[in-house]
Amino acid sequence: MTPFIVLSESLRSLGKNKVRTALSVLGIVIGIAAVITMVAVGEGAKRRVEREIATLGDDWILVAYWGVQRGGARRQQGIPPTLTREDADAIERECSAVRAATPVNRISFQAVSAYGNYQTPVVGTRPAYFDIRRWRAIEGREFNHDDMRMLNKVCCMGTTVSRELFGAMNPVGQTVRINRVAFEVIGLLEPKGVGSDGRDNDDMILIPFTSFERYLAGREASGTLMAAARHDETLAVAKQQIRDLLRQRHRLPDDVDDDFRIFDRSLTMQANAESSRTFNALLTTIASISLLVGGVGIMNIMLVSVTERTREIGLRMAIGADGAIILVQFLWEAIVLCGMGGVFGFGLGWVVSRLVAWNYGWDTVISYWMAGVAIAFATGVGLFFGFYPAWRASKLDPIDALRYE
Repeated sequence: MTPFIVLSESLRSLGKNKVRTALSVLGIVIGIAAVITMVAVGEGAKRRVEREIATLGDDWILVAYWGVQRGGARRQQGIPPTLTREDADAIERECSAVRAATPVNRISFQAVSAYGNYQTPVVGTRPAYFDIRRWRAIEGREFNHDDMRMLNKVCCMGTTVSRELFGAMNPVGQTVRINRVAFEVIGLLEPKGVGSDGRDNDDMILIPFTSFERYLAGREASGTLMAAARHDETLAVAKQQIRDLLRQRHRLPDDVDDDFRIFDRSLTMQANAESSRTFNALLTTIASISLLVGGVGIMNIMLVSVTERTREIGLRMAIGADGAIILVQFLWEAIVLCGMGGVFGFGLGWVVSRLVAWNYGWDTVISYWMAGVAIAFATGVGLFFGFYPAWRASKLDPIDALRYE
């Protein structure tokens, strides 16, 4: 008996009870659709982290001051006088693994334009910030060292602030008032989007650090600085050099804890990626359980089919069909059931993943290789769970089968 004849016979047998066949396939469809959806969400999360790394960079370091640890309790101290400019200058000058460093001060202000007003973080920093954060102006220019030296009242803004203050207009050349001080917009920064931490990276205004200190910050000193490692150096080396230098500059004895904390972007990215992998592994496990339940359903249906067709099996054996042919036919029926479940399950998973992306704004990635994997996996489920019923059918005694009522 050729494979084509066996396949057509299997389809004819399954077609005799369409409702039972449909219900059997349904379990596999749900399991495969759940797995496809979870894989799509997981791939989307992975792509999002990779895109964020490419956009924001993973080689920058944040140094913040939290006071000094004393006897298990933290005692907040005043910010050291060399916290900002001097420390940043020293890091750039003396740390060979660092390519750029800048003090950063961030205060939320109400920004007012001729077309609206909007509360947004205003960041005072140096031109090195654009290199550290891999940020460029898509309109106008970034501020430079001349703007720093001359205390120019200029600023660059993200696309979110630009949209809130100027709508669809090009903000370059316009004036925005921050804390009643007029600043000229000289640059519109390229969009960075929302980060994995939920923060809108385009919701900020950047101002030269010297102008920020003179016109906005007043007595509020910066407690943060940023640095970026050289491309041929590791973050670990850069962090250690910064730590050693700051401890030396702050004259901290060996038995005294750091009066600062160092964070790097790669750790945040790794944590986000790891949490996404763990979450998706959990969901995929749950989805796989539903697929397992669907496979058990296939086995039950095949066992019922063997029982109902006992006389048919006996008749076939009586006219010359051997056990191998009976085994192959029932295996084909199980494979066809699960194969159809794999095809329809992939389609349902594709639709659900698109609905998830549309309703919740999640990134989902559907690859064509998933279709092949879904069908192959469903076929494997059919082989695994269909073997015992098929084997049981092939071992029936023809005489006993013909006598079965």
